[in-house]
Amino acid sequence: MKMKKLLMIAALFFAINTFGQSNFKFSPEKPQAGDVITFTYTPAGDIANTKSPVEAVAYSLGSKDLPLSEILLKKSRNEYSGTVKTDTSNVFVYLVFSADKKIDNNNENGYPIKLYNGDSIKRGANAMLSFFYQFFGRNAGVEANDDKALAALEQEFQLYPESKKTQLYTYVKLYSQVHKEVAPAFIQKQIESEIESGLKVEDDYNTLKSMYSLARLPQQSKLVEDIKKTKFPDGQWTIDETIQKFRSEKDIVKKEQMLDEISTKIKNDSAWKYLESSLPYYQSTIPAAYIAKEDWKGMESAIAKYDIKGASLASLYNNTAWEIQKTDKNLEEAEKMSAIATAWAKNEWKKPKETKPGYLTTKQWDASRTRTYAMYADTYGMINYKSGNYKKGFTYAEDAAIKIGKGEDADNNNTYALLAEKAESPGKYVKELEQFVKNGKSTSRIKEILKRAYVKQNKSETGYDNYMAALEKDIYIKMLAELKKGMLSKAAPSFALRDYKGNTINLTDLKNKIVIVDFWATWCGPCKASFPGMQKMVTKYKDDDDVKFVFVDTWETKDNKEKNARDFITANKYDFHVLMDNDNKVVEQFKVEGIPTKFVIDKNGIIRFKAVGFDGSDDKLVSELSSMIDIAKTM
Repeated sequence: MKMKKLLMIAALFFAINTFGQSNFKFSPEKPQAGDVITFTYTPAGDIANTKSPVEAVAYSLGSKDLPLSEILLKKSRNEYSGTVKTDTSNVFVYLVFSADKKIDNNNENGYPIKLYNGDSIKRGANAMLSFFYQFFGRNAGVEANDDKALAALEQEFQLYPESKKTQLYTYVKLYSQVHKEVAPAFIQKQIESEIESGLKVEDDYNTLKSMYSLARLPQQSKLVEDIKKTKFPDGQWTIDETIQKFRSEKDIVKKEQMLDEISTKIKNDSAWKYLESSLPYYQSTIPAAYIAKEDWKGMESAIAKYDIKGASLASLYNNTAWEIQKTDKNLEEAEKMSAIATAWAKNEWKKPKETKPGYLTTKQWDASRTRTYAMYADTYGMINYKSGNYKKGFTYAEDAAIKIGKGEDADNNNTYALLAEKAESPGKYVKELEQFVKNGKSTSRIKEILKRAYVKQNKSETGYDNYMAALEKDIYIKMLAELKKGMLSKAAPSFALRDYKGNTINLTDLKNKIVIVDFWATWCGPCKASFPGMQKMVTKYKDDDDVKFVFVDTWETKDNKEKNARDFITANKYDFHVLMDNDNKVVEQFKVEGIPTKFVIDKNGIIRFKAVGFDGSDDKLVSELSSMIDIAKTM
């Protein structure tokens, strides 16, 4: 077993250095930090033989921020060439090639380039490669891979043993995830080694504390924390605790006083300087506190005091206005805020005054500003709908849903439909709403509006079901074809979790059933937004003994997680079987990167489908998930 593992690591070590790059070549062979790297690339993977223009960007990693550079490509037949200018601080570069909204991920390896110092790979290059396979690779369409990340980190330690000290916790965590069968003994050995080497600086205690937490030894972890505070009474931990107290403070007057003290320290104390970029966020929490109390004068006073403006102010106003309109109260205040936010977003969309962020390409920045205006315009449209200003609201809803969204956003389509029914004649909006249904971008309310228009025209409901079925037929056939094309075939991780009633549910006990596993959390907005649709699914299949839904509550931060989950489900009257992933182990086993994420597992324990996120359409969720279940039943 041990030899087999060593051979696997060796294979990965070889793979991440010599992955098939016959379609990608660069020079010099050992690029130095500061060099201009020249490369050639032939489209492959998802963009092989593409007719669309190929785009390329480069991310350069090192001691500075993550800078992104757009690359001008030159095409010769089916081959592209370009250059990347590196900085002397860089240690690692990775390229992203895309076309027609698809990315070539090079068989989940990406296109990384390690930089050199003379003939040696630069210190930190393999560590960055490890981070690429843990985090950064998502930009390049590469899924997280702990095995590759561990192999890269071990290569870093082989070349630079001194790097292990600063990367110890990351290494121990990765090793434990890859080698679960020996993880407890390995963690204990690393803990003992860390203690024997001597705890000299505050970070040594932080590392030891984290490893005790990883070993699930909370008492030892707390003991190390207490010793650290005694040994370093003025250490970094004092800053962390001050920020935590500020965040949790409920009294607005005290909160403002604390913020003034924090601002002074950031300005005058070098130890606090690293928090300077976070100061605008801290400041925004003050008007937010007044908003929670519906103290609009206090809100405006705080905005003026902290000079909140531009993108920060627009975001604050838009988010506040959206939450206010949900209650159908204070709509006049919501309209004022939303009008300011929407006007700002529209101006930025057309003639931006803000500076382009360094982590976005020009194209991405344009798309981001466009999305922001559409979002704010949708908010303004909904508020005007609630206020009865239908003509005014319709103009903005049309911008968001049709002119910008092209009918592809179900939430925006919903606002458009509500206003169109009030502001336009059926002859002007029915065709648009029918297209929403045909594209699978409708909602229940859109269908209700279509039904009213149908009855008004035909003087009866007779034939409506056939009319709706005809609209949905094409999207259903298209959806089945796309789902089958993207079907997975991977064994589901085995798990056993308790529900909040204390009953243990084991995945192996559910063999011979189609199992839908939905990962969620009570703090997750999209998770909660998807639940009305998921309730429709649970109700639809409640009498089907071959289908089982489990809702795995994970990544929670509350102390009493069971009560927190139970209270939420009970308050909303959902008929869900909730399992508690209190240690976040199962979510890691499934390699979930964001929630909500749903898995459809067939009767043989094979994952057939994975669905991430929620686009706002209950109808689409029900249709898509029902189709996945139908396909899984045939496996």
